[in-house]
Amino acid sequence: MKPLGSAAVLGSGAVGTALLEELPKCGVRVVAAWTRSSGLMPPPLAGADVVFLAVPDAAVARLCRKLEPKRGQLVVHLAGALSLNALAAAKREGARVGSIHPLRALVRGRSQDFRGAFTAVAGSDEEAREQLSDLARRLGMTPLLIADRSRPLYHAAAVLAAGGQVALFAEAVRAFRLAAGTSEEEARSALLPLALGALEKLRVMPAVEALTGPVARGDRATIAAHRKALPKDLLRLYDDLTRASERIGRERSGNGT
Repeated sequence: MKPLGSAAVLGSGAVGTALLEELPKCGVRVVAAWTRSSGLMPPPLAGADVVFLAVPDAAVARLCRKLEPKRGQLVVHLAGALSLNALAAAKREGARVGSIHPLRALVRGRSQDFRGAFTAVAGSDEEAREQLSDLARRLGMTPLLIADRSRPLYHAAAVLAAGGQVALFAEAVRAFRLAAGTSEEEARSALLPLALGALEKLRVMPAVEALTGPVARGDRATIAAHRKALPKDLLRLYDDLTRASERIGRERSGNGT
């Protein structure tokens, strides 16, 4: 397996920007970079071992059709839910195709790296998978091979763990503000240490041990009081989370803990 030594990064999103910063640090020369906002066609890519399409999911196939990859070149998207079919145009030209999807919430405009993250890896051939796995390790990530058929479920899990957490926290902030009469910023400041502390426990223990709250204690009276106090539009979410907590509790009981 020949390690990837040169790259082109097409796109200027948070992951693309991080790649531009981090690839040279792990020995990969960036020979071309391009952004959609330039209004120009993508640059020549012949000097790149790998071409990263760092654009939104809906733009991947469209950008891929504009490329002129050389035979054997590796064309890679960074989308979590997309299969390799989105790169069919490059494959028809004789390119190999693949995907990496870092499990890291990056913020555009901030200097960030990939160290410590896991990343989904896919490739059209064994060498592509090996090269992308090797690159992931050089960037400080742990590669996970995810089959095309499993990508939607894999990505749904990632969304629940990231965007889903943010949405849940936002609803907690809304309820807190109704109860305490605080500003949104004050509510965030009050609840964030609690939320981060609960998640931090998952670094060292599984959910069955980290679970806290009235369900974990079997406190049905408190659950009933919560349901009475909550706005009606939050009841379904609260009940769904209560049932999820009960499933975890049953697992804990089944394990004898």
